[in-house]
Parts: sequence; C-alpha cells; structure tokens
Amino acid sequence: MEFEIKKVRVNTVVEGTIFEVKKDAVYVDIQSMYEAVIYKQHLGLKNDESCLDHYKKDDKFVAKIAKIDHEHQMILLTRNDMMRQEKRIQFDEFAKASSFEAKVTKVVKGGLLLSYKGIEMFMPGSQVDIERVNLEDFQDKKLEVIVIENTPRKVVVSRRKVLEKKVREAKKKELETFSVGQVIETEISTVNDRGANVKLGHNYGFIHISEISHHHVKKVADFLEVGQKVTAEILEIDKRGVKLSLKKLLKTPWQLFVEDHKVGDKVKGKIVRKMADAMLVEIARDVVGIINKKDYSWDPNINYAGEVEVDSEVELQIISMDPKKRRMSLSKKHMEYNPWSDVTVRVGEAVSGPVEELQTSGALVKIQGVKAFLPIGEITDRRIGAVSEALALEQVINAVVTNVDKRSWQMTISIKQLTESKERKEYEDYLKTEEKEQKQTLGDLFADKFKDFK
Repeated sequence: MEFEIKKVRVNTVVEGTIFEVKKDAVYVDIQSMYEAVIYKQHLGLKNDESCLDHYKKDDKFVAKIAKIDHEHQMILLTRNDMMRQEKRIQFDEFAKASSFEAKVTKVVKGGLLLSYKGIEMFMPGSQVDIERVNLEDFQDKKLEVIVIENTPRKVVVSRRKVLEKKVREAKKKELETFSVGQVIETEISTVNDRGANVKLGHNYGFIHISEISHHHVKKVADFLEVGQKVTAEILEIDKRGVKLSLKKLLKTPWQLFVEDHKVGDKVKGKIVRKMADAMLVEIARDVVGIINKKDYSWDPNINYAGEVEVDSEVELQIISMDPKKRRMSLSKKHMEYNPWSDVTVRVGEAVSGPVEELQTSGALVKIQGVKAFLPIGEITDRRIGAVSEALALEQVINAVVTNVDKRSWQMTISIKQLTESKERKEYEDYLKTEEKEQKQTLGDLFADKFKDFK
C-alpha cells in the first residue's frame, strides 16, 4: 500500500485509526510525520474514567488538531469543540420535540442559569413559575423546561410554559368530570363588581351577581367574602370555565312565603306603588301582591287609595295566590263586615226606620242596618223649603222602597209614594163598597117583608 504523508495544520479536522489505547490517552494514526495523541480531558471524560473503557485499537477516529509540537514531534488532538457541536446538534433536535430536565447551576440577576448535558441555558425570572416565586429556592434543583429561544449564541428555556401546558391538560381532564346541575362545595377566591370567582381544582368557577341571591344584589361584597365556603350548582361549562349559581339551591321568597301563609290569612305590608285602579303592596321582601280598586271597600263610594300613600303600612287579607306565577290578590273589604249582605227589601216594599241625617237634598234613613236616601221631593206632596220643616233626627218614618242596588250600596225610599199608595188603596176600597151598594135592588131591601107576606 502506498503511504502518503498528509499536510496538517492547527484547527483542521482529521480522520485516522487508533493504534494504541492507554488509560489517560488515545494514539491515532492520521498519516502524518508525527504521532497524534488525544488525552482524556480532550475526550470529554471525567477524571475517574479510563480511555480503555471507551476506545479500542483499530477504531476509526475523528478529531481536531489543537497543537503541533515540532520539538517533541507530536500532534495534540481534541474533541471538545466537536463534542460541543455534536451535543448542540443533538440538543437542537431533541429540544424541538419535548420538554426535558435541566439542573440549575446558578442564580443570576434576572433569572437562572441551567445546564443540560453540557449545554448552558438561561431562564428569565418571569419563566420560572406561573406564580411569583423566590429564585434562590431553585438553586441546584432539576427543573422540567422547554426551549423558547435557540440561537448559536444562547438558549432560553421556560418552566412556566411546561406548567401552563400541564395545567391546561389537567383543566381539560377535570372539566370532563363536571356536569350541568351538579352541586359542589367550594370557596370564594376573589370578589369583584360583577360577581365572585371560586377555585375548582385546576379550573375556576364564576358566580355572576345575578346568581347570588333571589333578592336584588347591589354590592357583591355585602353577600360574599374571600374564604367563604359556599354550596353552588353548575349552570354552564365552557372553555373559559364553569358558571355557577347559589340562588338555584335557595328557596325563592315566594316559596318561603307560601310555607307560612295561605289564602284567607291577614297580612301586613307596605304600599310600593299606586296606580289608577289598583295598588301594589310588598307583603314580604320581594313578595308583592295587588289590591284592585274593587277590593278597597264594600262601599263603592270610598276610595281607599286616596286615604293612604306610598310606603304606608296596611293590613289586608289574601284572597288568592299563585306562587309559580308570583301573583297574589289582596283585599281590604274582605276584612270588614258588609252590611248590605243582610239587606232583603225589594222595590215596592213598605219599610220603616229612624232618620239619621238631614241633608240639603233629602235625608238618610236607617233601613235594615243600611242608609237609605229619602229625597226632599219624596217626603211630602206639599212644597217645603228645607227637610227640617218635615222631618227631625231620630224620627221614625214609614216609607216605600223605590230602588235597591246592593252592588252600589244604593237604596231610595219615598214617604210621599207610600202615602199616595195608601190613599189610592183607601179610595179603591171605597169605590168597591159603593159599587156593591149600588147593585142592591128593591127586592133585596124588602126581601124580609115579602117573606112575611107570604
């Protein structure tokens, strides 16, 4: 075989064959006039390692010329730069695929220095954790990281992104265990103007201000505080989190009200609104009933709405309830006696009673417990200028009923018509007597005489 001596120079990469291996060095034939040798410190081996454990005679070997020693006719080889480059290539490919563990070698200003198989990396303080941490606590610890920047000059890694990915995976898996309608025990973590947040393992739940109570919530902090234990029902689940409700598990004000009240009960309430034909009354907190004009009083002439104002406290009776529709009808008149319910007189019937009040246009007379109106023109057939000329208070008079309307509480009577009726009857009775007398004959008059004659 022809032997060719190669020309060599420092920093060139050469390939050769190992011809001798010692504990601390490997000798390589690179077809040069000098022997080539590489010591274990240039092979990346540790002090307690032996070259004999890693290399053997006749193995092919590639290295870089570090120095040519003409005095001792020796060429010194090194693989440090090449190994660093090989490691970097391997690292670059490896780092693209997944996360890995690296050891923190030093805490520096602004972050951490880490090492992975001889590759030095930097982790900014903002990438150490999801939460604020003390960097000194990570000295000499192994951290799972992922490369976020990789250039020939530097490698930047992040532990935070690894944690965030794990949290996302855990959140997704955890969300699958939740279901709409599920009741959970949790704790208030933050409170704001819109509602309250709760921690659900890796996920967060949100209780909107409208789902805190059946009552109006003006300020969330008046109902909830950080650290408070609550029981809630899941309303909705989406990628952003879990929507919860407290009020879904609470009885409504109407449900609580009907537990202690029934139709016919007398209740006290506060007038909250007056309308043309009705009033709204709050009987209990957020329980509002209505009293219609027809239920103000049995007396249609009384306007109860004119006697009270908004915020006035009133006592009423429940006459109907519909909790599902949140409706309640109230009445004041059903708490009172209706004197007209006992009235039995009819038009044309003769009645009597005492005069209770003298008015300009007539008088009020008590008939069967109610007030009947006697118009001035129905007192007598003679012309009078004032009622007092013909009547006196407490005077008992006889009259005839000319009109009765129980619904409108109206009854009118007439003395004059009763008198005229009596006079007309007397006259009719007189006429009947006269007619009977005129029908008698001479034979009727002398019937007895004729009988004796016979």
